[in-house]
Amino acid sequence: MRRVWAVLLTEWMLAGCATLGRPTKTADLEPLHQAQWQGRISVNVQGDAPSSMSASFFLRGDASNGELDLYSPLGTTVGALQWSPQFVQFNDGSKHQHFHSLAELTEKATGAALPIEALFGWLDGLDVRATGWQVDLSNISQGSLSARRSTPKPEVTLRIKLDP
Repeated sequence: MRRVWAVLLTEWMLAGCATLGRPTKTADLEPLHQAQWQGRISVNVQGDAPSSMSASFFLRGDASNGELDLYSPLGTTVGALQWSPQFVQFNDGSKHQHFHSLAELTEKATGAALPIEALFGWLDGLDVRATGWQVDLSNISQGSLSARRSTPKPEVTLRIKLDP
């Protein structure tokens, strides 16, 4: 009987160490050679109601079809963003929210509307222009980039550090 309890206790402890899987993904977002990046992202919004967001991330796809998972320092999923020509959605673990645009989606997730199309170019080291944004790619070969939006207000600072 002791052996049974020891096995059950061990299985219970191992189950407690397991992490929850990533949210179920849509099949059309899984091409064979999908671009992907991971690292840390921070977004700081100035103004009357300043806010700050920082998370680990895993980004796949492109500006048309993609996914962005955001993780807490403990590795739990804070939010899962998905977009395609058919939908734009955010899952925070308790509910799915649908949006009309990527700007609305990124504002919900990070506190600021991010220029997703330009962001994919920046991650590839391309100096893609985005209205109101200035990007610093001088450290992109070391996996770092920063961008600042001065217009429209409020001012937004985006920093990304890619994992090697």
